[in-house]
Amino acid sequence: MRRAVLVLVLLAVLLVPFAGRLLVVADPLPASADAIVVLAGSVRDRALEAGMLYRQGIAPRVVVTRDAIPPGAAALRGAGVELPESDAQTRAALMGLGVPPRAIVTLRRRTYSTASEARTIARWACSHHLRRLVVVTSPAHTRRARLILRRTLGPGIAVVVRPASADTFASRRWFNVRRDAKVVLGEWERLLHHWVVERWRLEPCGGLRRRPRAAAARDQAAGLAAARSIGASSPLACSSRTMSQPPMNLPPTNTWGIVGHFV
Repeated sequence: MRRAVLVLVLLAVLLVPFAGRLLVVADPLPASADAIVVLAGSVRDRALEAGMLYRQGIAPRVVVTRDAIPPGAAALRGAGVELPESDAQTRAALMGLGVPPRAIVTLRRRTYSTASEARTIARWACSHHLRRLVVVTSPAHTRRARLILRRTLGPGIAVVVRPASADTFASRRWFNVRRDAKVVLGEWERLLHHWVVERWRLEPCGGLRRRPRAAAARDQAAGLAAARSIGASSPLACSSRTMSQPPMNLPPTNTWGIVGHFV
């Protein structure tokens, strides 16, 4: 028993210099993707990376997620002080970097962890029948984010994870930098929790039951055929046409807004 403990301690000491590097992954960039997703967190470096990828033409849109409401925000708002939330800051940074407002999509659901954020992204991506996402996050967060997103998005959606190059994370000498030491220890703790507990709770498409396009197209075609078979003179056909026509006196709506649209 004592020998086994000594071996584990020795292995831990030998692996310490590599603990930071093992957290960082960078997938090769594809020629094109359906969207660039900026995970919530460090606004400046992640927005810089996403803006650069957008200007390179990697994807036609940038997706922004929303954090949980921070403690004290409601009390501060009640006192008449309004501070921009992190998603608003990210949108402002992206527009300043040349991303047009119409290309910024903000997911409405608030998230409180990487897993809940991945579920929100997966439900949106699956419901829009996307095939490839480029996800931007901080370097030390990339490995865990990729593990969670791959499991949550499912096999039908490819995920490419890119670390924010402006982040100053010292992956090789993290034990000499207090901030980075806290990050590394925290990430390994969360990775352990993911492998032991969290991964078994994650479902493809974030738990959203996804209907294949072919099945949806078949159902639509069947519905049209049934409507034609009723006949133009049938009371059912007239009723169907009347009910399917929207009222014409409603004001037009526009969901894009000045800083990107919410979905």
